[in-house]
Amino acid sequence: QCSSTCAGGFQRRVVVCQDENGYTANNCDEKSKPMEQRSCESGPCPQWVYGNWGECTKPCGAGTRTRLVVCQR
Repeated sequence: QCSSTCAGGFQRRVVVCQDENGYTANNCDEKSKPMEQRSCESGPCPQWVYGNWGECTKPCGAGTRTRLVVCQR
């Protein structure tokens, strides 16, 4: 499986040299050995998207300002 659910992950597998009976062998050509790791792209990572702050709810004192904040893929 990919090591990440979004961008930047990798996959690993075990690569061994075996004879025709499935026993460990030492005479495989190292140049033809398949890769043991590769990157995997599972899409972009989620990120926070936010708007501008709104107007204050009071002209003075303990007012509040709000803005829209959304987690987006």
